[in-house]
Amino acid sequence: MEHYRKKMSFLGENIQTIRKYRKMKQQELADAIGINMQSLSKIERGVNYPTFDTLEKIMDVLDVTPNELLSGEWKFLQQGEKEVCHFLRTEERLNTELKHGHYDNFFDSEEEWLEYELEQLRKYITDYINGKEIEASDLYPIKNFIQHLKFQKVLERYDDLYSMDMFGESIDGHKYRTPYYVLKKISPNSKEDIELLREVLKDSQFDDEDE
Repeated sequence: MEHYRKKMSFLGENIQTIRKYRKMKQQELADAIGINMQSLSKIERGVNYPTFDTLEKIMDVLDVTPNELLSGEWKFLQQGEKEVCHFLRTEERLNTELKHGHYDNFFDSEEEWLEYELEQLRKYITDYINGKEIEASDLYPIKNFIQHLKFQKVLERYDDLYSMDMFGESIDGHKYRTPYYVLKKISPNSKEDIELLREVLKDSQFDDEDE
């Protein structure tokens, strides 16, 4: 109990130290947490203790944890460090979700998870591309990477494309040109077309079953 009282006695002093480091005036902090400046002054001087609700607001405005505020072992993080830590936490949260999200019971099927996964990845990329401070130079590496991926897909289809060029086959293995291909171009009013049709039918070989 004595240890607790000792910690509480330094609470006001710690609040004042952190407030000044944040370059905030008493009135600014008081307005931010919704109390008058006289009440905040008494808290900082150790005359009164804040309510739990007020203490939560102080920690939120000053951006400190309860342990840091009570122990006085507050980390004087520079703004750059704070932004880096925020970035790392956000990225790690997304990476964890993408890595383990398909095990979540929230998704009723694998297809539902795959659709959600694709949506999250698209949002992550478009949020970056549509950022207010984005410049053309920021997007060229992305453009080059996408170009590389597109070329890889062309190479993966090379065998199919080669087959189409050499044998006139589609990627499904069906002939583009069959004995019936010319029928689509024949006009019944053209003497030349009728002659061509006769030649095709004469040259075509049919099995007995097809006669």
